[in-house]
Amino acid sequence: MRRIISISSGKGGVGKTTFAINFALSLSQVAPTILLDLDTGTSSVRNTIDTPVTQDLYHFFRRGARLDECLTTLDARLDPAGNFKNFAFVAGPRHVIDEITNMREESRWRLMQAINGLDARYIVLDLKAGLDANVIDYLPLSNSSILVFTPHHPAATLAAGDIVKSLLFRKLRFIFAEGSPFFGSEGNEQHQAMINGLLNQVEDVYDERLKNLDDFMIDLYEALGDNPYLRAISEVLNSFGVYFVLNMFDGIEESYQTTIRPFVEYLRTYVSAKLHLTNLGWVVNDARIHEANCQRRPILLQTLNRQESSVDAIRREIASLESSILGLENMRVPESAAPASILDELTRIDPTCTVERQLEILQHMYHSQGQQRVRENFAYITHRALHVMQHLPPDSFGHPRLFSPLEIFDQLMPKRAPIEEASLP
Repeated sequence: MRRIISISSGKGGVGKTTFAINFALSLSQVAPTILLDLDTGTSSVRNTIDTPVTQDLYHFFRRGARLDECLTTLDARLDPAGNFKNFAFVAGPRHVIDEITNMREESRWRLMQAINGLDARYIVLDLKAGLDANVIDYLPLSNSSILVFTPHHPAATLAAGDIVKSLLFRKLRFIFAEGSPFFGSEGNEQHQAMINGLLNQVEDVYDERLKNLDDFMIDLYEALGDNPYLRAISEVLNSFGVYFVLNMFDGIEESYQTTIRPFVEYLRTYVSAKLHLTNLGWVVNDARIHEANCQRRPILLQTLNRQESSVDAIRREIASLESSILGLENMRVPESAAPASILDELTRIDPTCTVERQLEILQHMYHSQGQQRVRENFAYITHRALHVMQHLPPDSFGHPRLFSPLEIFDQLMPKRAPIEEASLP
């Protein structure tokens, strides 16, 4: 099934665009994939891929070009063997243009309609960092799509939690908006005012009466007993999926303490303990990723160095952990541990056996080195994403298409009475 996957981050500096480019390249091994640069204030994608761009979002907004006419494929110099022939991207403008960088609602909806019309199995949206209307309108309501954060930027990890919180409250605001069937019967105006008042308290970080949605549900139960509002909120929380990738991974303990643990604690404290969190994988910290970007040749387009045999710090840490668990002397990982023939896992992405391939790649990552490991990281993440897409409902990861606010209300409340656009929140 077609899937639109948004890549977002709470703050800049976490390698979001680098991840988006290489993730889209990985998905293109399975089916036609389009990457859209919606971080339009930086032109990061076009500055990272050394391929001539003839038309971009400027031509879409200002010159009347169709969005599919703004697609750019890889130059033959970057992909001489045609391994990424299914990959294309839409670049942002060369320079900052305010009406494109800060799109008004009409422009956003026009672009959304065009994105829905693109002919590709996978569409990856590289969103701007932070959270505003030009980010949240492209994010799904039922899941977080992919959040990217790193151990090197703790503030960005907590900001990613704010994205999750904003998405949940956006969905709840739609569900409990004026015209909702929850408040269709007479005498429920008080309930509507009470629920939206409680939501305001939870969303307000300066109001400590209700810290999270779990406290909200307790108050609501104590006030009204078992009720349809409570069940609706519980369903939203239980079905909401949080997906994240840890970028610039440089150690198990450090990454857990500085990134994953604070992220989970933030969500549990200020959002809800009922959310489902999924780590799609990690990308190791490797200076060559930055070097590849500076060369404008993303690392997945780099030629593999088959002579490399250095052992990185992560493998030594894993060996040390194994030693302590088994009660043995510290195990040394020999420099010759690399397999004689290097297997490029990126060329072996197989959507028909995603679980088996994840296990194989994990085993191979343990014995591989350097640049090879980065390719395996993306192969692993891609198999994880494919597995989620195949085995969960379409709105559980990414979304099949983008919706306007009125369409969102129709999706959430299909049995409601018709209302005017102006009555939406």
